[in-house]
Amino acid sequence: MASNESGVTTQVPTRSVAQVLPVAGRTLIRLPEISIAMVACIIAIGFQVLNANFLTGLVPVLAASTALYGTMAIGEAMLMITGEIDLSVAKIYSTTPFIAYYITQAGAPFWLAILLALASGALIGMVNGLITVLFGVPSLIATLGMLFLLDGSTLTASRSEPVLTPMEEPVNTWLGLGQLQPIGGLAEYAGILWLGLFTLILTIVLHRTRFGTYTISVGSNLLAAREIGIRAKRVKVANFMIMGFLASFNGIIEAVSSGSTDPSAGDNTLTLYGIAAAVIGGTSLFGGSGTLIGAVIGAFVIAAFLNGLPLVGAQAAESSIFLGGAIIIAIILNILINNLRNRRAR
Repeated sequence: MASNESGVTTQVPTRSVAQVLPVAGRTLIRLPEISIAMVACIIAIGFQVLNANFLTGLVPVLAASTALYGTMAIGEAMLMITGEIDLSVAKIYSTTPFIAYYITQAGAPFWLAILLALASGALIGMVNGLITVLFGVPSLIATLGMLFLLDGSTLTASRSEPVLTPMEEPVNTWLGLGQLQPIGGLAEYAGILWLGLFTLILTIVLHRTRFGTYTISVGSNLLAAREIGIRAKRVKVANFMIMGFLASFNGIIEAVSSGSTDPSAGDNTLTLYGIAAAVIGGTSLFGGSGTLIGAVIGAFVIAAFLNGLPLVGAQAAESSIFLGGAIIIAIILNILINNLRNRRAR
């Protein structure tokens, strides 16, 4: 009840819990990032309560881990929206820094070597895409073959020995090295800053451009997309190239920040963490829907588990149990939300 200026009492409309819950449910279905963000906040608060160093001493580590998994996750999310997947990204990650190193050994400046290495990563992605769309090889198999091919090639060419990453300022500073340079120490957070930039760009591409519309259409209904004139093969190959570029950039960031280029750096768990982050963040395994912001939040969830559980005394095996459970729950929720979304669309 309330009174206006004339003294007339009016009834203020109120909304019951029963009325609010359906609205909240529709919001969660429409914006899956909200639900995973809530989960991420709960996890962060939980670890902070258990150990006060989680959100203080571990900030650089969490930022670096989130950037590492998140860069892979947004690329995988773009691919998964088209209905494809890439298992070779960890080896693209470890191969392209060596390409940059060998180019510098031929006399090229490091900045040029980086650009050529990034182009080679996109080229590897294009090869993955062409094998998939031209020969009908499932992307799971095509990229698995590329994984072994790149792994063997890199180990053979490098003789399984790491090399020092070339130094060239200010290139290395902006890629994560040189925290004492006069840019305010932001080099320590270069990875997460680049991830934010890539996520912003690709989110705009996905939701505000024709290419993004085509990407979603191809994953939603491939036959219908072809019938309305969408060149589905080109769309898929382009997304494989985006994935290859992001994986190679991730490898360059790691090589610069660590100061060395290691042929064994591309552990296959990196690929799995990227896929898991995309799924946890709300990207459908069946194609047609996904969120890059959610994928980044999913990467934070994985980084929080991997770094937070040891901080509170959990063993490596126990960390895997929690992470595995989170992935399974996320997939189940993903399927349920997609089913609700499809019902509302009918």
